[in-house]
Formats: sequence, structure tokens, C-alpha cells
Amino acid sequence: MPSNSKNLAELLNTDSTVAAGDVADGSITTAKLAADAVTSAKLADNSVVTANVVDGAVTQVKTTGVGNGKNLLINGDFQEWQRGTSGTVNTYTCDRWYGWGNQHALTQQQAENATHNSGRFALRVAHNDGTANTFSSIAQTLETRDAAQCRGKKVTFSIDVKKGSAFTGNLTLQIVTRTDAEGSINTGTRQVLVTQDITSSLTGSLQRFTCTTSTVCAQNIRVIGVNVNHTGTSGTDANNYFQVERAQLEIGENATAFETTHASENLARCYRYYFKQQMTIYDVYALGHVISTNKPRILFPLPVPMRALPTVTNGGNLYVWYTSGGSIVQVVNPVRAYMNSNRTEITTVYLDHDASGTLASNTHTLGYMYYHSSGTGSTYVAFESEF
Repeated sequence: MPSNSKNLAELLNTDSTVAAGDVADGSITTAKLAADAVTSAKLADNSVVTANVVDGAVTQVKTTGVGNGKNLLINGDFQEWQRGTSGTVNTYTCDRWYGWGNQHALTQQQAENATHNSGRFALRVAHNDGTANTFSSIAQTLETRDAAQCRGKKVTFSIDVKKGSAFTGNLTLQIVTRTDAEGSINTGTRQVLVTQDITSSLTGSLQRFTCTTSTVCAQNIRVIGVNVNHTGTSGTDANNYFQVERAQLEIGENATAFETTHASENLARCYRYYFKQQMTIYDVYALGHVISTNKPRILFPLPVPMRALPTVTNGGNLYVWYTSGGSIVQVVNPVRAYMNSNRTEITTVYLDHDASGTLASNTHTLGYMYYHSSGTGSTYVAFESEF
């Protein structure tokens, strides 16, 4: 039988499947493939390796969510704790993370470095209250200048989570925006873009969970942020907790590897919202002058520009000393901060103390002064510009 007879018989066969052996090497060129014909779904895992890619063949690469700065969250690895290592409900404890709800305790925990090496610490939220159907949550809100990057785009939130041995209730992840004002995502007119219940998958070991918005963020969002919500809780047990590490919010529909931020950069980003200056006895940190009768003022430069005019907290006995006619006058605890209204970057604050009735006369209108930590211990001054 001529060779072409066999070919004709094969063509007439009802089996039209083309096996890999029927296709000669190099016979299918890119010109024979329709645009976008080969999708990621049609490629087996690890089927495209470096050795199979000709130099120069890849001219476009995915840039969304790749590179330094992809993680929009600040202190996503929970390494900065300027306020201390523990806190309670409706306060900031771990920098940039607000604990809110009914009854709970937020504490710094040792991170599970056997799982990853992003940092030393994790955040644990323990719900130790017998009241049923209450909640204990953590949230981070990004200001408008950061949230604006997400307008018209989908975003993805990913985080490592584990539960305690006495865990009760449900745990959900949320991505939330606001279009009415720049403020906390859990007040005002809020838009919950996604809520993902991860309760059934939680174990006593860290796992990574991810949620993505189904639609793009509105073009007029003022803020965006994330929640980790422990709801429907009950039971009085310190082991009724969830613990989190490596939180990341990024632009795009896919979660990428967690981005570890350099320690100095991470701390500077936290300083924009909270800065705590620890002081010991006789430390000099800021100079100033007396602006009017009995009203001393200190000019306090900040390490980074703050989000807004900060409130000032004195942690202990802070004093202002200034000279007047050769003598030293002492005023306790400057209490008020303000900034000129024409300043757009809060880089320096003035600390005033209304010392009316404290000083001996009305002659103390000149001189220089400085912060002085009185006593034998240490103290601090803190500046806060959180939402």
C-alpha cells in the first residue's frame, strides 16, 4: 500500500485527537497561535522554567504588587511597639494597629520564626470576658494620600493567623473604604468591599489567608483599611485568642510574597502617627523662649513630618527651665501644642505652658529654656496624630 494510503486512512479515522507524538518539534510557532491563546490556566505548575525561555523573549513583566513599597500597610510585621507591649480595648498598642471592640487584651508575642523570618514579634488579641456575642478586633486605616493609589483598582489583603486552644466565635477578614471623610474605617459612612470568614480553616498553627475585592475601589475613596474581626465570642479564658503576623495590603488580585521593610524605614513610617521621646534626668531635647508674660514656649522639632497637628502627652514630671535676670525659673509640665495655620507639613511643634499665677512677677519675658526630666527616674513626651 502506498504510504499516502495510510495517511488517508488515518485522516478518515473518527478519532481526531492530536497526540503530542503527532506534532513535530518546532512545528507550532508563535505565528500559528492566536493572541492570548496560551493562558496561565493551560500551563502545568513549573512547566515554564528559566532554561525554556530564550534570552530577550520576555519583553513585558508584571509590575503590580512587585518591588519595594507594594505593602500599603505600615508595621505589617508588628515589630514596633512604642506605647508598650500590652494594651486594652479601643486603643492603639502595636504601632498603627487599633484594637477595638468590647473586652480584650492586646499583647506582644514572640513570632514563630520557624515558620518565617520577617521579625521577632507578633500581635495576639485575647478575648477574656464571659459576656456572649461580643467582639474583639484590630484595624489599620490608611490616610487619603496612600488610599488614593487604590482608586479604580482591586486590592488584596493577606495575613498569617492562628487561634488559641479555647477559641470561640468567628474570625473574618475585611477590606473597608470610606468616601465621606478621612477618618477611621470603622466610623462614618463605610463601604465593606469584602468580608471573608476563615473560622473553619483556623488551627493552632499559623496559616496564610487571603481576601480580594470583587470590584475595584471607588474613584472617590478617602481612606482604605483592613479589619481582623473576632465576633460572637464567649468564655473567660486567656487562650480564647487569635494571633497575627505578616499583614499585607497590596494593589492587584493576587497575593504576593510578604514584603519585609527595613527596620529604620518601618519606624520612621510609624513616627508619622506617633512619636515617643524617652528622657532621663537632665536630658536637654528642645530649646525655646518666653513669648509673653508668664508664657514659656518650646520649639520641638519632630523626627519626621506628622500626619496632623499632634496631641502631646507628658509621661512623668517634665519641666521647663529658663533664665530671667540671671536667675533660673522652673515651670512644670508644658501642656499645649500648636502649629501655624499656614504650615502644610507638621515638622515642628510649639509647646506652650500657661504659667499665669505660677511665676513671681511679670518680668519673665526673655530667656531660653529646655526640657528637663525632674527626679531620679525616666519619663517621656509623646506626640500623637492618629485618626
